[in-house]
Amino acid sequence: MRLPNNDVVIIGGGIAGLSCARRLNTEGIPFTVLEASDRIGGRVKTDRHDGFLLDHGFQVLQTAYPEAKRVLDYRQLDLHAFAPGAMFQVAGRRFTVADPLRRPRDVIGTITAPIGTFVDRIRLARLTHRVTTEGFEDLFQQPESTAMQFLQAEGFSKTMIARFFVPFFGGVCLDPEIRASSRVLQYVLRMFAQGDVALPAMGMEQIPRQLASDLPAEILRTNVRVRQIADNAVTMEDGSVLSPRAIVVATEGPEADRLLGIPRSRGSISETCLYFSCDRAEWHPPFLVLDADGTGPINNVAFPSAVSPAYAPSGKTLVSVVVLGHPDAGESHLLFRVKDQLVDWFGSEAAAWEHLATFRMVHALPDQSPPTADPNTPIPMVRPGLFVAGEHGSLPGIQWAMLSGRKAAEAVIDCLG
Repeated sequence: MRLPNNDVVIIGGGIAGLSCARRLNTEGIPFTVLEASDRIGGRVKTDRHDGFLLDHGFQVLQTAYPEAKRVLDYRQLDLHAFAPGAMFQVAGRRFTVADPLRRPRDVIGTITAPIGTFVDRIRLARLTHRVTTEGFEDLFQQPESTAMQFLQAEGFSKTMIARFFVPFFGGVCLDPEIRASSRVLQYVLRMFAQGDVALPAMGMEQIPRQLASDLPAEILRTNVRVRQIADNAVTMEDGSVLSPRAIVVATEGPEADRLLGIPRSRGSISETCLYFSCDRAEWHPPFLVLDADGTGPINNVAFPSAVSPAYAPSGKTLVSVVVLGHPDAGESHLLFRVKDQLVDWFGSEAAAWEHLATFRMVHALPDQSPPTADPNTPIPMVRPGLFVAGEHGSLPGIQWAMLSGRKAAEAVIDCLG
């Protein structure tokens, strides 16, 4: 394969790599993006299946992300928001807990839901006020502990932690023991309080597509896997070699560690997402439904087509089911357990829901347990001419992937003079 020896080679066509490319493009610096898969997007991809849109795992865009607000055109994405809150499955019943300011009709149900005490709600309101009034960057300068230790120190009851924070925050970080950093918890609370949880009308893959829309098509090379990096040279699997002035590694964590020749920097957290189809019904809520009982295997259930109708063909509803981790059981056994719990939650009609697909993501997120680095000030340079973007020295998520990509590009610009 003949590729141009541009000034910069970006390895990885996900959110971080594309954000890096956009910034370089504004400076007129020649570059090439090498993506190992058949299309850009990294983990943010959407498949079409019999009229359904299936994101690679349940994913959302938090509209309060500062970098996303700065870069993305939300109107063009045609964002559709989930209702501001969640439903909690407790002892065979579902209870709605919503933002009282944005959804006042659910105030009574929110107050009476059996997820904690009245004092817990006051503590949650105070914590939310605190994290939304502090400076954004100050959140990552706070003393750090695990989220569990932080919540216990804040005085939340065992019931509130088990029925609210474990399914909610554990689902966000794919960590049922909520060992993630207390800084991440506070950041997540701020994002939920200040913006919407939304889906682009035509699927999450519209985000990387928009990032790439202004880039020259010829610089995006798919189905190109990099074998190694050595002496500022990039060698592909087919043996071809590029010798750019700068290299940016913008792959997921394990692949970046391999290319950089360093031990695994952080472990991986897994997720399994199952999609089902059912007939459309009025009761399908635009909420995330969380397992507050902790009976498993389901952590959460969502109805994406109740938020954006394009996710399902006419007359149908798309159901997304998330199981934390990577269950060792075969798919048929997992499917049986999931269906059994769906029937318990939604009644006998769930037994007829048609299974569409299962996505098993071994590396869905990197471990976010403390200590964590400040994601606002990533250190992109590994050595002169070699840079990293994405989860290295940062945190996972669209906000940090976009920011780290831009910061890596700016470091490259400084390096090239």
